[in-house]
Amino acid sequence: MPSRSALSPQPSALLDDRTVAYVVESQPPFEDLRQVAAQLAGLLLLGATGSREAAPGHPMLESADALFKTARERIESTRASERTRPHRDSLLCAIAALAEALQAARDLLATPCVGDFDRALIPLRSAYDHLQQATRVLPGFRMVAFEQGCCAGHSSSGSFAAS
Repeated sequence: MPSRSALSPQPSALLDDRTVAYVVESQPPFEDLRQVAAQLAGLLLLGATGSREAAPGHPMLESADALFKTARERIESTRASERTRPHRDSLLCAIAALAEALQAARDLLATPCVGDFDRALIPLRSAYDHLQQATRVLPGFRMVAFEQGCCAGHSSSGSFAAS
């Protein structure tokens, strides 16, 4: 009797050429969206701590915005097959949430002392969740969970904690 591994298809055998092409095409903008989320989280942390560096014209916000626009265009131009559609849909949901988070962060950083951080944090967390969901749909996409970060257990503000 053949071994169980001999009966199981190899991971590469499960992916057709269109799926592989989609993974290769969407990997860089996926990474860019992760980077945008990380930069935005960093800026919000600066704002939450009252740093004078947190300003609407901060270079990191400008960089995140430019990277976001490029990633959005690249994802929107991908062609999804039936197999890759759930992944692309997750990325499109992440894009919508990041757009909302970016706008809220711009508004918040303009008046950080009186701002509502949840207005930016809630869509940022939603974007992160959609990116995380995308990693479970296709191989080749990885995320590091907020809960595994160095500061996960050290939140000083209830509204800034990732839940």
